[in-house]
Amino acid sequence: MSLVNGDNIISGFKPNAIIQGIVITLVLSLVFSIAAGLIYHFSSLTEFALPWFAVGVLAVSSFIGSAGAGRNAGTMGIYHGAIVGLAFFLIVCLVGSLILTSLAATGIVYKFIVTTTSGALGGMVGVGMS
Repeated sequence: MSLVNGDNIISGFKPNAIIQGIVITLVLSLVFSIAAGLIYHFSSLTEFALPWFAVGVLAVSSFIGSAGAGRNAGTMGIYHGAIVGLAFFLIVCLVGSLILTSLAATGIVYKFIVTTTSGALGGMVGVGMS
């Protein structure tokens, strides 16, 4: 299936938008993680809520960074956003495996789905904002 303007799909990619989206996602993830840590420190939340906060940080960070990538690209938001989400997932797994001695594989598929899906949705929203 060809694109409406006749271009192939490769010519529509904007690597700078993807890189900027990944940087935004990583910075937001760090900021939201620090905020979640402060919430845990100063509140009486139990550890039961920790996985929900972690998934929330991943999803919101991926969504906002991918929205920025989609807005900067101006087209093909689902692809730009999904790439940002996938790259974010891979970077988090790589850094996690370097820092932690054993990476918990139980939620890795779930986190992959969350980051990639929220990235694709964010990319579509970003194109709509451009």
